[in-house]
Amino acid sequence: MFPYADNPDSYWTGYFSSRANDKQQVRRASSSYHSSNQLITEKMLDQSKDVEDFQDELIEGSWALLDDLSIL
Repeated sequence: MFPYADNPDSYWTGYFSSRANDKQQVRRASSSYHSSNQLITEKMLDQSKDVEDFQDELIEGSWALLDDLSIL
């Protein structure tokens, strides 16, 4: 890996110049996780519908997304 220079005497290495595609995928997956987490929370707080039947499935799906993001 070589340093990246965007200005004279200004070099970037490491985090800012390596694995850009991986970082983009992690950002997209994280965004999807947070969006789905908000939807799950809204569904679980919805008192007009019977959520208890599939509440465990929603929580397991949330845990699966965290596992895919390697947070757990």
